[in-house]
Parts: sequence; C-alpha cells; structure tokens
Amino acid sequence: MTRWKGATSTGWIVALLGCAAAVTAETGRVPWPSAAVAANPKEFGTQDQTITVISAASFGCGLDSTLSCWLGPLSRTFDLYARLELPAGAVIDTIGVNNQTDTNAVMGFALYERDRYANLSLLYGYSFPPHDWDTDFSDPLGILVPDHLDKELVLNVEWAPSPTLEAFAWVEVHWHRTVSPPPPAPSFGDVPTTDFGYQYVEALKASGITGGCGDGTVFCPDANLTRRQMAIFLAKALGLHWPN
Repeated sequence: MTRWKGATSTGWIVALLGCAAAVTAETGRVPWPSAAVAANPKEFGTQDQTITVISAASFGCGLDSTLSCWLGPLSRTFDLYARLELPAGAVIDTIGVNNQTDTNAVMGFALYERDRYANLSLLYGYSFPPHDWDTDFSDPLGILVPDHLDKELVLNVEWAPSPTLEAFAWVEVHWHRTVSPPPPAPSFGDVPTTDFGYQYVEALKASGITGGCGDGTVFCPDANLTRRQMAIFLAKALGLHWPN
C-alpha cells in the first residue's frame, strides 16, 4: 500500500481542481461522478452483521471530565478512550483498527467493561504489526452484551514510547443481534419447550409484543394471523413512533 506524501497529495489536489475549473468554465457544470445506486442495508435482524465505526476524532484521553487530554512527548506512553454503544443482546464478532505504524507492537487496542465504581475489566486486547495504512482485526470474539445496567463498554487505543509518530483513523466493531434464550418453563400451554418456535414465542411474550390469545394462557400457534394482529406485532416490535 502506498503512503500518501504531503507534496504528492497536494499536487494531485491542485491538478484535479485545475481540471474541474476548466470543465466548469466550458460547460457550467462541476464534473462530479454520478451517484451510485444505494445498496440494500444488511444491518437488520439476527442473520445480518452490523458494522459500527468509531472515528479517531471521537476518542479522548480520559473517561470522565476530570481527566484532560495531553499527548506529551513521543517518549511517553498514552491512551485514547471512547465509549462503545451497542444495543443490549448484541454479540461482538470482531473488532478492527485502521492504523499506520512502523514498529511492531508499539500500538495496541483493548476493549474494557467499566463498572459503576470505575473499575476496568479487560474483555479483549491485541497489538498491531508494522504496516502502512491498513486495518488489523481481532480474533473471532463472540462477546455478548447482555444489558447496560451500571456498566459501559470502553474502547482503548494505546501508544507505547516510540521515536516515530504513529497514527490511527478509526475502530470498527462487527456485531449481530440475538434473540434472548427462553425460560425453563413455557408461558403458553400450547407452545411447550419442545416446540421449534418456543424461543421466539417466549421472546415475543417477554418483550410485551404478545399476550397470547383467548384468556392469555395459550398462544394459538397454528391460527391464522389477521392484518390487525400483524400491525400490533410490528408496531410494538419496531417501536413505531413519529411526531404529530
């Protein structure tokens, strides 16, 4: 991968702007390329993977307002932190860090869980090999985020002392959604634990999307679904709301 040099990139920019000015003068139009057709987003449901990107600009040198950001000399170790926000029930599959370094293991990444007492528990960490701008990925992780009660996820990028300037651009977190495991005892008499839809029926019940049918002791799993019932299921599941 070729590293961009300041003079080279500036020359390209000047050349491109010169061409743009020439074409604009002749046609009155800026020669930007046509917009591409939008791709279907594959970030919904349990079968698709979502990629959440946290830019380097979102990182700071402290986890609270009492810590100031001071990078210091290259001979000093320093850490950058950012909070990771994922929905409860997400499973983190892998984490990549886009970076540039010329020294093995002089830069590294860690994922922590921070509790209400400011204690940090390491969930995973790895260091980067030397290379030009590229993204290093972790091993397969499978880290479940069960809830957010009195804790948060913290991303950490660390520099060890180095005579040269290292850099990183972003952290990307690959994750997917899950359906909660079912309870040991069924909520509805006609959906036993052996039913292939047991976990999903129980998830609808636990989330308040359905209360069953009849007197609420059965689910009627083989009954036809009306459009009214479908509207109720979807509106509750998606949390449909908009201003008046």
